[in-house]
Amino acid sequence: MRRLLRAARDDDRGAALALVAGSLVVLMGMAAFGSDLAWFYLNASRVQRAADAAALGGVVWMPADWTEAEATAFDIAMRNGFDDADADVTVLPADIPGAPNQLEVTVQSVVPTFFAKVLGFDTMTIRRTARAEYIPPLKLGSPSNKFGNDPSCFGSNPDCAGNFWANIHGRNVDTHLGDAYSSFCRDESGSTNGCPQSPAYRDTGYLYGVIPNGNSFSFDTLDMAFHNKSGGVANNDAWRTGDHNDFCGNPATCVGPTVTVNVFTPDPTPLILTDNGAPICSKTYTPQPQVNPDSDPPFTGPPPPNWNWDTACSVNTSASPDGIWVVQVVNTSANQNTSGLNRYAVRTSGGSNLFGLGDFSMFNNASATESNFYLAEVPDFYAGKTFVVELYDPGDSLAGGTIKLMPPASSTPYGSCEMFTRAEVTDTWTSRGTMSPCQFTALNNGGANDYNGEWVKLEAVLPAPGSYTGGWWKIHYTFVGGVQDTTTWLAYMRGNPIHLVPTP
Repeated sequence: MRRLLRAARDDDRGAALALVAGSLVVLMGMAAFGSDLAWFYLNASRVQRAADAAALGGVVWMPADWTEAEATAFDIAMRNGFDDADADVTVLPADIPGAPNQLEVTVQSVVPTFFAKVLGFDTMTIRRTARAEYIPPLKLGSPSNKFGNDPSCFGSNPDCAGNFWANIHGRNVDTHLGDAYSSFCRDESGSTNGCPQSPAYRDTGYLYGVIPNGNSFSFDTLDMAFHNKSGGVANNDAWRTGDHNDFCGNPATCVGPTVTVNVFTPDPTPLILTDNGAPICSKTYTPQPQVNPDSDPPFTGPPPPNWNWDTACSVNTSASPDGIWVVQVVNTSANQNTSGLNRYAVRTSGGSNLFGLGDFSMFNNASATESNFYLAEVPDFYAGKTFVVELYDPGDSLAGGTIKLMPPASSTPYGSCEMFTRAEVTDTWTSRGTMSPCQFTALNNGGANDYNGEWVKLEAVLPAPGSYTGGWWKIHYTFVGGVQDTTTWLAYMRGNPIHLVPTP
């Protein structure tokens, strides 16, 4: 019996050796597979990062300049080690039908294997896709080639002129008078030299975008020079632009602000001027004496189109890239002790499109009880997103009135929106609840609806894709009597302007 057990034990020793040898083969195969799998995931991560970077870098040129968007995507992919000149590597940017502000980039790489060669797999093909979206600044204030009123059609066709005057206040003006950004003096601190600084103040003025129609355009101004109170002639004329500095004290020592117009070539960041280089054209307007309303200039002279429009810049666009040309209107007074409320209008020639960029200040001097003006164009591809409107210092009227947010091609306010308020840009927004429809009462009486010197924000969720028809949103004023109201407006889509989106 012992001999039989010893023989069986000797036989097991040979079986264990075979099992160990077989296990080593399996373990080595798993190690080889694990090594190649880790190599695959490492390269897949590199390919995905390159696709992400190429999509994010190129999309900033969409939708205005597809050629530059494609070239930028190729360049960034190459900088990350993927060059479409190599037969094994391709970079495939493609615009997205129905989404002109998106860019999709596909990067493909063929990488060698290590241990998988034993199984006949010499290479692995890795293909990754990224899609980026760019939310460009909305066009504000004008669907045409004019921003601000044009006396040639004032009172007869409000839409042709915008039904308001563009506005920029001098440096030493209280923000309480309606200009949130160009006024240095903090709310209710007075319009004086040495006033405390407003947290919203900036020294870059206001920006306008121009999309040319052809190889050139001219940028014209109407009453860009500030007309101060002088010679006993009253200002703040409701029919004219209404330049105003009655609060300044001695007019002889307070002539008002000097204003400069600058034109910049297009680049991917139209709201940022620090990367644009020097302007290609500039013109400066110094303060002028007030004009008697009974005299001919500036608006009652020759018939249209010669209403004393001045050409600030003539621009040749043929040698420059496509995109938004940026025009800056900024206070440039050497003497900071200047104040005054400067109202004006601007236009472009040659069928160009002119609009506000980022934000704008306006003077609504309607003598009627109803007033409409264009706020922002929100295209179809923003369906389902949140449209945000901010305004500063609305409703400077003792009679009170209602401000309504009007969707495209509608005679009634938008269905609903959430309303917020705050005193300064550094304060936290306070919710005032849901407004249904999207409108609110503004009354300068010190009560709950008094927003004099305050910010108001309206957030409106747009209908889902297929249910929203894009176009120009408007603001509708309804007041008991006439209103002379200076306000500052912002309109934008909520969210990071440049971001990745899921691919189908």
